[in-house]
Order: sequence, then C-alpha cells, then structure tokens
Amino acid sequence: MWNTKNKLWYLLYVLLAKNLPESAIMPFARNIRGYFAGKIAAAVGSNVNIEKGAYFTPGLTLGDRSGIGIKCEVHGKVTIGNDVMMAPEVIIYTKGHAYDNLTLPMIEQGDTPTKPVTIGDDVWIGRRALILPGVSIGNGAIVGAGAIVTKNVPPMTIVGGNPAKVIKDRK
Repeated sequence: MWNTKNKLWYLLYVLLAKNLPESAIMPFARNIRGYFAGKIAAAVGSNVNIEKGAYFTPGLTLGDRSGIGIKCEVHGKVTIGNDVMMAPEVIIYTKGHAYDNLTLPMIEQGDTPTKPVTIGDDVWIGRRALILPGVSIGNGAIVGAGAIVTKNVPPMTIVGGNPAKVIKDRK
C-alpha cells in the first residue's frame, strides 16, 4: 500500500501540514491538508476537511464534503462516503493482532488479515469512537461518542456503547 511516492508526500504532510491550526482558526489549513491527502490517499473527493493531527494511510478513499476530525487515525483500506462528519479522536482499524496459535507468544504471531471498513454517506461519528476491522456503517447512521463498533451498523440507525448496539432508529 505504501510506496516511495506516497511516503514522500506523507513526510511532507507531517512536516508542513498535519499540525497547522484547526480549520476553525485557520480556514485555509483544511485546503492545504486536503491537497496533501489527495497525493497520499487512494481517492479524495472535493471540499474535504482533514483536521489538525489526522493520521491516514494510502488505502483511504474519502468522499465529497467529508471530514476526518482532529487527531483521528484511519488505518488501512477505509472507504468513507460523501457528507460524513467525524469528530475528534476517532480511530478506524482494518487489522489486529493474531492470537490463535497457543504455542507461540502473541507478539510473534503477526497481524490478522486486513478487513476493509466502509462508511456510507451522511454518517456522523462521535468523538473517540473506535471502529474495528471489517465493519460497514450504513447510510445515514450515527455512531455515538465513545462507541466501540464491532459489527455492521444498519442504515439510518443510532448506535452507542461498548460494544455498540442500536439505540434508536432514525426513520
């Protein structure tokens, strides 16, 4: 996923753009971070908002008018639809640590296979939510602050808690 070109662009992002002030304080900072995201990520739509301190990898696909919040981490192959709001410190993982072989210490077992994450259109993800590998979040869903999302979230539902459970239907 990482190649020499996007490693160089990521280095420049870290040195020049990642820690520019928040967009509310310096509105053009979002344009600068968005420019670098376009050089690093698989695809970036128009009018995106990558906030201060955001970490993402080349596997990211980010839709139009969507954002990655302050100090968020987006790891691996993640597809984010259009009009997605992401609060600060959200973390999205696409793989974990292997632990199945009881004859080896877990530290020697490496990673689990990558399971992409998909986030639909018009989704709101609350502060410090954690989205685990292989999860799909449907269009119009809301993920409450601090939720740990371990399973797919149906469209137009509100989920919260640990593990995240449906709290309410938006329909």
